[in-house]
Amino acid sequence: VAGGLISKDADGFAAVRKDSNDKLQAWRVISFAKAMLRDARKVVLPTTGEPVKMRVGVHTGPVVSGIVGTRMPRFCLFGDTINTASRMESTSPYGRVQVSAATHALVPDEDWEPTGGVE
Repeated sequence: VAGGLISKDADGFAAVRKDSNDKLQAWRVISFAKAMLRDARKVVLPTTGEPVKMRVGVHTGPVVSGIVGTRMPRFCLFGDTINTASRMESTSPYGRVQVSAATHALVPDEDWEPTGGVE
């Protein structure tokens, strides 16, 4: 999930956001991530009867977008921000939201637990 990519310009039209250090957008993304985790616990896998296990990683920063493919084009995001968010997710314990220092700086009032960091 990518949040805060689009904003309204001075004329009220959708435009790509230029600044990535928006505290409100960071708070919205974290709130959405928490809601996803909460709702995932309510979904039971039909094969095992276990609740869905989900983990979330969040990083804040610039991205590059583009359309990839010719037969079935897809909108994609690229860059270190995407790679870092992916690393945050893949190293996070199940049922947790793990954020980078850049995201933490935007939402410091959340009830964070230190994880020991990620290389």
